[in-house]
Amino acid sequence: MKFLCAIVLLVVAIAFAAAGDLEDELNWQSYKAKFHKRHRSKDEARRKANFIKRQKQIEKHNKENKEWEMGNNLFSDMTDEERKGMLGAKPVPRKERFLNPGYPIEERALPISIDYRSDKCMQPVKQQAECGSCWSFAAVVPLEFNTCKKTGTPVALSEQMLVDCDTYNYACEGGDYTNAWKFIKEKGGIMINSSYPYVSGTTLTRGTCKFSSTSVAARVSTYGWTMPYPNATVSMQYLQSYGPLPSAMKVLDSLYQYKNGVYSDSACIIADENQVDHAVVIVGYGTTTTTPAIPYWIVRNSWGTTWGNLGYMAIKRGVNMCNIESWTAYVEVV
Repeated sequence: MKFLCAIVLLVVAIAFAAAGDLEDELNWQSYKAKFHKRHRSKDEARRKANFIKRQKQIEKHNKENKEWEMGNNLFSDMTDEERKGMLGAKPVPRKERFLNPGYPIEERALPISIDYRSDKCMQPVKQQAECGSCWSFAAVVPLEFNTCKKTGTPVALSEQMLVDCDTYNYACEGGDYTNAWKFIKEKGGIMINSSYPYVSGTTLTRGTCKFSSTSVAARVSTYGWTMPYPNATVSMQYLQSYGPLPSAMKVLDSLYQYKNGVYSDSACIIADENQVDHAVVIVGYGTTTTTPAIPYWIVRNSWGTTWGNLGYMAIKRGVNMCNIESWTAYVEVV
């Protein structure tokens, strides 16, 4: 009798294992189709294993956390090394920040919320691909936005020009958005994207600089860090006065699979403000209608529209989550 029970249990276990394997395979095939993933046969098993591991993390998180949701995206089958290759914030040391501080701004009543995502001057979310050029995308967004506000005409500017030409930064190896503004100011402007399109996601290297003053579409006037920092209210005031604010943040493993909701991670409350590795842009703020209400920043990323909420995320505001309130900066155009 005991032997028979053991046989039955073994059969049931095999059936469940087979069902699990089938479900994993169906999920894997669905993921590849949705995100247009094609792998060499020798890489298929490794990529699938990465995906299955992340799928289990997503399911566990979404069962336990109701403030924000994880989901599959372009990172789901990547190695840790590949994911880290899309980080590239290398901001200037703290002591150097005081050489170019922000100007005092007029204190006035702040609106309950700001959201620049749907503004006609905000360009569509872009994709830096497998290149640590997030700094260039963070530098370009406020230039596009503020130039449009001045001229009334939307404009897309060239991140590739910065990757190829900017001698203050390090192309796909990382950089600082304020150094990018310094370079643009000295160079005489930044070119329009149609004259210098982005290709670094495929080349992974700094190319030959093809700068042409005839295609310049924006020029830098002044720039600086928001002061004092970290201070959420100060950043909100600058956001209202100067438009989108680039910042740098620390990326934990949990962020790669972010999908929706107000992101927070207790491990991302960091004592050392210099622990940052990715450049993003704050484009708004608000507060949830939940109980308790959660204040948040609206953040634009450069990982394409399949990441997060169509390329954007909400992150908890007022606690310097992932150091995002320590590195906000602003820029004005000529």
